[in-house]
Amino acid sequence: MNLKCAICGEEHDVADFAWHFREPLPWLLASDAERAHSAMTEEQCELVTHEGMHLFIHALLHIPIKGSDEVFTWGVWCSLSEKSYSEVSDNWENSERVGLGPYFGWLCSKIPEYPDTMYLKTHVHQREVGLRPTVELEQTMHPLAIHQREGIERAELSRIVSVLFHDYEKQNRG
Repeated sequence: MNLKCAICGEEHDVADFAWHFREPLPWLLASDAERAHSAMTEEQCELVTHEGMHLFIHALLHIPIKGSDEVFTWGVWCSLSEKSYSEVSDNWENSERVGLGPYFGWLCSKIPEYPDTMYLKTHVHQREVGLRPTVELEQTMHPLAIHQREGIERAELSRIVSVLFHDYEKQNRG
């Protein structure tokens, strides 16, 4: 799917595109000493801080694009309770895991171009082995929750993606 960039006017191909956060925001805010006593993979994070253990899972938040069958995907992090995190971890390779959950959690990724998204209430749904879980936001009036529920206009998505592409380019130049 091509979207015309609101910044440079070029077409950006966002087919099969997902914007992933490499780690939950609390990981970035933790001290080096706290991270040294913690564990981080592409799928799970166990962060030990002076406040205790914080447990996170990498999941997909899908936003339907109005007027199409396509979705835009945010790869986000959600915190889970110890009980929920243990069940997810214990059943990571279990083909029956799709029957487990959903798990209550808190969104722990700050999604750009939206009002503060930290700690929005979520439900994390398991999928087949090898597929990341999906995130369902609580149905609130937050713009991200509205977009997940009702879809996003292509022009609004184009504006958001344009900022993402160009901010990313600025951050990663020479």
